[in-house]
Amino acid sequence: MSRSKIEEAGPPGSSARLRVEIRSADRFISLMTWGVAAGAILWSLLNATPYVRDHLAPGWERVAWVLPLVVDLAFVGALRADEIASRYGVSGGRWAAALRLFTGASSVFLNTGHSWEKSDVTGVVQHLIAPAILVLVAEGGPVYRRRLAAKLENIEHQEAEAAETERQRQEAEAEQRRARQRQEEADRRRQAQEDEDRRRAQKAEDEERRLAHDREAEDRRATNQLALARLELEGRRIEAGAAKAPAPGPELEAPAAAAAATPSRPSPAAEALSAPQSAPQPPARPEVAPAPVVATEAPSRPQVTARVSESQTAPARPLADWERPELPAECAPGRRPVLLTDDQVTARIAYGISQGWSQRRIGEFAGRSATVVNRRKKELEGVT
Repeated sequence: MSRSKIEEAGPPGSSARLRVEIRSADRFISLMTWGVAAGAILWSLLNATPYVRDHLAPGWERVAWVLPLVVDLAFVGALRADEIASRYGVSGGRWAAALRLFTGASSVFLNTGHSWEKSDVTGVVQHLIAPAILVLVAEGGPVYRRRLAAKLENIEHQEAEAAETERQRQEAEAEQRRARQRQEEADRRRQAQEDEDRRRAQKAEDEERRLAHDREAEDRRATNQLALARLELEGRRIEAGAAKAPAPGPELEAPAAAAAATPSRPSPAAEALSAPQSAPQPPARPEVAPAPVVATEAPSRPQVTARVSESQTAPARPLADWERPELPAECAPGRRPVLLTDDQVTARIAYGISQGWSQRRIGEFAGRSATVVNRRKKELEGVT
């Protein structure tokens, strides 16, 4: 495998890159093992076959190559099985080790036996090289594979822990986001409830103010009606007193004529009010026959007329703030607070703030509570 493909697999130390490198090393070890095995088999056939032929019975010399071939094939099979087991971290156990050792020892014996009988040390060493290399490759290859597999497993375990830590962190962040969303939703519901409560309180306050205004108007009407009833009762009493008064005699004609000749004569209502007190009562004459009745013209009955206005029946009240003539047009002069629009309410609050009025006075002027006035005041101050 080329170096560029290994670098593309991932950063150094990652499991993906290590897996690619292990695959490349496994291929190289397998290639080396099979190459050594092929060379060792060929070398064993060339060296062991003459040795086996010399020790066979006459007539069997032509099958001498079978034994070295069987030994080497069994040895290569043991190597291949151990190679596959080592890739998955599996050990063949004692029987697999015995197979490798026996086949390896048999190959060594067949290759070095001819030189051993001749006491040729150099030949023994020379014929021992190929089987020894094959045995060492067979034993070293699985060791390499197992260690690389353990390294890969360790890195994958670390990456799994890192992935689990990252997953837990993401879950914690997601839970925090959900908690914030729940808190924001609760805040929105609480704010909506507070706004609804303020709206209801403002509506109740407006309704109470309207009812108070209606009661005040009803009280003024009742006061006016009571004053009119009193005046009417007083007029009737005056008429009744004038009807009960005696007719004026001859001795009272001169004073009456003199009173009629005076230029400044009081009003009929005042004359009627003063008649019972100023008219002289004739002295009682017991046991005297009544004087003959002289037919005279009956005096006209005084008429009592009165126009009762609100200013006469009720004490003068100060002008309300919305009745002031200097109010600007946007404040709707003369209009009661219960009939205002939102823009007119805002204009009245702004006007009251500019005049330095108290929040309670501004609330009565605009038809809103002190809380609403305070909030509008903060909004206006924030805009400016």
